[in-house]
Amino acid sequence: MSLSERECIAIHQARALLQESGVWSLEEDLSCLVDRFIERADKKRALEEFMLAVHERCNRIPLGHIVGTVDFDDLPLVVGSGVFIPRSHSRVIHKWIESSAAMPSGAKVLDLCAGSGAIGLAIARRRPDLEVTCVEFDPIAVQYLKRNIDRLSCKGVQANHLCADIGDEQAFAPFEKQIGLIVANPPYVPQAQELLPEWGEHHPQASVYSGTDGLEMIRQIIALADRLLVRDGWLVMEHGEGQAEAVRELFRRDHLTDIETVIDKDESDASGSSVITIGRKPQ
Repeated sequence: MSLSERECIAIHQARALLQESGVWSLEEDLSCLVDRFIERADKKRALEEFMLAVHERCNRIPLGHIVGTVDFDDLPLVVGSGVFIPRSHSRVIHKWIESSAAMPSGAKVLDLCAGSGAIGLAIARRRPDLEVTCVEFDPIAVQYLKRNIDRLSCKGVQANHLCADIGDEQAFAPFEKQIGLIVANPPYVPQAQELLPEWGEHHPQASVYSGTDGLEMIRQIIALADRLLVRDGWLVMEHGEGQAEAVRELFRRDHLTDIETVIDKDESDASGSSVITIGRKPQ
């Protein structure tokens, strides 16, 4: 194996870190990590694993579930079977935050239906002055969420996590009238709608479908936002392009103001449009 000076330095640092951490199989673990991330020692095995991965993708297993990671907004997130894979669509939320003067320093942010934590962690990276809490209920997704929060803390990205159901009033009691921004990419697909196999068959169904009209979870989040948002607090929600008017009407019924739907074609792809609706709680 021919390694560069930089790679040799990294391996030396890795050995020291692993030894300090107390792992019981230091050299075996280090060898495996070098083989996985720096240079494959067994080219035949690498080729076999490559073809297995290709066959899985041909069976429409999502790429993130095959390789175990996904890049989102310059963050390397761990994902796998049983958790929703974040899509570039959600970056429209971060564009809005950066273009808006609405979020004062120190504001509290909730990322609801957080999954692996992509949206909340990206906010925490872009705005370290905000206090971000990622909320998820599914036990598999929570494991990925906690792992990503711990994983990215070494890069200076700080966020909290909360394992709670959206309908659990007691779990959210400490946040009442405390939250400056709620963001969410909830499940919003109507139950009868057919999707590409990656989403309709190989993603956890609870992260994709939401009742007969796709708006069940959105209604619950809007009701929760009414309890949690401070005056002038914001609710930002992803949804389907065809649901825009229905979501705006739900925002209006809850007396939100400054309601706007944003469709970002730059972040859209073959799986759908990048769409958010924004509303503000009045003073």
